[in-house]
Amino acid sequence: MQFPGQPKEFPHDASQSIRNMSDMETGPNTKLEKQGLVHIGTGVNVKGTFEDCDTVEIHGSLDGEIQTRELIIHEDGYLTGMATCQIARILGGLDGEIEATELLQIQATGRLDGKVNYTRLMIEDGGLITGEVCPSAKPIQQKAATLTNKTLDVTPAKTTNQDITTGTFAVK
Repeated sequence: MQFPGQPKEFPHDASQSIRNMSDMETGPNTKLEKQGLVHIGTGVNVKGTFEDCDTVEIHGSLDGEIQTRELIIHEDGYLTGMATCQIARILGGLDGEIEATELLQIQATGRLDGKVNYTRLMIEDGGLITGEVCPSAKPIQQKAATLTNKTLDVTPAKTTNQDITTGTFAVK
């Protein structure tokens, strides 16, 4: 039975291999697959949630939530929702919440509006963040714990007659 708009069948070339369902279950076609990669192409609009991804690249738009190691929103890409990641590179737009546990990088074309929590922040000239922006408390607490195990020598590294509140100080 033919349905209107249904693609026509092409003659099968016997030299090509056909993969049946049992082949797909036991071994993926690794030539076409990169583990943990989500790629939303230009002009594609997606609604949903992505969890435990390695890399997410957005050229189109996503309305939803992402949990990934690395998030890249390209110039024409847009995310509306929430993102939790280690590294984020924003060249396009994000409207919502983001938590970057290692690095949040806003490129010159990047626009971010919403609630931002970051460990390290880099903003290129032209990049824009509006909304609630706060650094993560975790790295600050870790640094403070490291310093409590060391004694601070408050004498200047070079012996001079200058006030000891200025100059170079050594941490032992």
